[in-house]
Amino acid sequence: MAEQIAWPENEQGYTRIQRKDFSKYITEELSALIQMWHRISAYGWPQGKGYLAEPEAVREVVELFDKEKARYLTWEKKRNGRTN
Repeated sequence: MAEQIAWPENEQGYTRIQRKDFSKYITEELSALIQMWHRISAYGWPQGKGYLAEPEAVREVVELFDKEKARYLTWEKKRNGRTN
């Protein structure tokens, strides 16, 4: 059985893509941005002075990925019938 990952499609739900098909969707640049977001989420802002000390592009990427994560978690809770 091939591993499948949820991938946003529309408001009704998420479609599944197989890991072998990631290269069609995940570019090197997107992969680097995801890694940056993950590091910032885990360890904090690189400058150590809060988000205002970071370049605007970095803040925008973090905000975008945080919003998408929240959207996915909300969809997943609805799908699984959870309220908290």
